[in-house]
Amino acid sequence: MHKATHKILKLIIYYGLFFYGHIASGETYQAQDNEPLQIKISKTGLNRISNPPYKITQVTGDDSKFRLKYDEDGTNIYFMPLSSVGENVEISIRNNAGITQDLELQVSDIKGKSIIIDGKTSLNLERVQKSDIAEMLRAMKDNSRGKFYVQNTNRQKLRYIGILKVEQSKIYKYKNLAGGVFEITNPTKNPITLDVSIFAKSFDNVKSFYPNLSVIEPKKTITVLVVQKLAGK
Repeated sequence: MHKATHKILKLIIYYGLFFYGHIASGETYQAQDNEPLQIKISKTGLNRISNPPYKITQVTGDDSKFRLKYDEDGTNIYFMPLSSVGENVEISIRNNAGITQDLELQVSDIKGKSIIIDGKTSLNLERVQKSDIAEMLRAMKDNSRGKFYVQNTNRQKLRYIGILKVEQSKIYKYKNLAGGVFEITNPTKNPITLDVSIFAKSFDNVKSFYPNLSVIEPKKTITVLVVQKLAGK
């Protein structure tokens, strides 16, 4: 892909223009591990893409060839090609389980489509584990126990990221996975943008984290979640 850019989900609901009533019946595609899915999309209609049971958290591609809108929770993305009919647009989508799917979208003179990429079809070990990762991430986000062992850490102070204070409040465990719930505080008088991927790199074998990017307002605290695979398991 050329001019690859990462689009982080903005938590907004905005469909605009002709978005309502212009989506054709849904088509379901099997998720593929090692090859792109080839899908025809509409040039003028609305193309809705979903990846159940997961949420789409990131789209990578040449952003000169398309525009995107998002559901608030990442359930759907709305894809509008800027390329001409007959051209292909290549993108990769990443979901909240850390699974990436490549798509080769052929711009066509057809009605808008609802494209469902079935994330439940592959039952290999890697995807089963990633399903556990997604479930752990959801449990930590919802502050629920579920099937996981949960240990409170009494907001144990760990470190600083620059001038940001980091405390860990919970540990989640299941099989060979461990999850950490962290509270990150901005003690300054100015907003600070935190790239959570930088924080996640301080841990070994990280499989997923949330959120991707966050602006921490002065004197405020955000919650950051990290899931990692334990060594030797």
